[in-house]
Amino acid sequence: MGGTYVEFFSDEALENVMCLLQYKPDTIVYLGYKVTMVTRKMKSLINFSKIVSPETRLEFIEVQRDNLDSCIDSLNKVYDKYPDAFYELTGGGEMLLIAFGFISATKNLKTLRIDPYTGLEVNMLPGLKPSQHKDKIKISVKENIILHGGLLTRQTGSYSTWSFTTEFKEDIRTIWDIARRLEHKWNRYCSVIEDVVKANPCDETGYYVLPKSSLGEAGTLLGKLNGKGMLRDFSQDNKRIRFRFKNNSIRHIVTKTGNILELHVYEVASRAPEIFTDRIIGAMIDWNGDKSESEKATFASDYEKYMHASYDTINEIDVVLMRSTAPIFISCKSGKASSNSLHELETVTRRFGGKYASKALAMALPLESSSSGNSFFRERAKEMHIWVIDNIYHMTDEELLNKLINLQP
Repeated sequence: MGGTYVEFFSDEALENVMCLLQYKPDTIVYLGYKVTMVTRKMKSLINFSKIVSPETRLEFIEVQRDNLDSCIDSLNKVYDKYPDAFYELTGGGEMLLIAFGFISATKNLKTLRIDPYTGLEVNMLPGLKPSQHKDKIKISVKENIILHGGLLTRQTGSYSTWSFTTEFKEDIRTIWDIARRLEHKWNRYCSVIEDVVKANPCDETGYYVLPKSSLGEAGTLLGKLNGKGMLRDFSQDNKRIRFRFKNNSIRHIVTKTGNILELHVYEVASRAPEIFTDRIIGAMIDWNGDKSESEKATFASDYEKYMHASYDTINEIDVVLMRSTAPIFISCKSGKASSNSLHELETVTRRFGGKYASKALAMALPLESSSSGNSFFRERAKEMHIWVIDNIYHMTDEELLNKLINLQP
């Protein structure tokens, strides 16, 4: 750690932190226009720096957007104060870059650029040929959300619902194999089981007694789950099926139709930790990120109220992956998908990922059987730069992993 770096403040949050992540310097000076360097973005950057490099001091200098002389004057003052500073050239407006070119003609400035997507760094030091190298800079999903002004709440699935032990990953693979064989019946059966379980609660030991008349064909799914060891103390007669779920995680999968697809996508991605450096499932994102955990917990028991509170905006993204510093937002649909799915995904990705983020719609069934007007839907997704990964029920794990790896902004 050490030294001073100068950044030209960018609308793209990731472009403002590459030197912070790579070098954790003593000081970073941000030069930017008022229209770009707004209070909310500066606050998010400060919060992010406190996590990744708490000893780094951030200094913000506002320059006039359309005044070349003012930009030159500001850069000269920075040079006089920090003559040994490095200048990172990723962000910044045109006038600032013109001013930088002007003063660099008479001063020996040390410049560099770090590509936020690839991590490739190019250095241009006075008197030397440009050099380049690539380092593995990375941030977590949580840090990425904070950088963009949000917060992962405690209702996020990776925190509140799932614990990805080796045994649970095996259970996911087992249940996915059942789901992919049932295809569209999986959703119907799980929906029925969810309703019947609600109408016939378990006792204090978790023991369920469910009427076959209410379960109908969905009872066959319970038999399949029992055959794979996902249920305990299973028995049945002409009228009832009795059992305990192996654990609460299995109960959450069987009583919510979309969970198994989300878990499958997450579990497959987890097999490539060298590519996907962090992962979150069921990401509950508070857009403002300005409430304490105790305030959020107050509303956790009333989910609908919490989701639609007028003073806050909450979005859920099924799976978020990090490829070093670039996020990938994935919406999973085990049934039908609508155009609203595309717009929600686009909105969240733009807010919390910017141009370096990838976005994908993962669908268990073929698009042709999951969406009306599928040709329009696929074309609309393409226009929004949203990848559609459909018919996952018929993909091998390796095929799905390759599709995830090949996702690009």
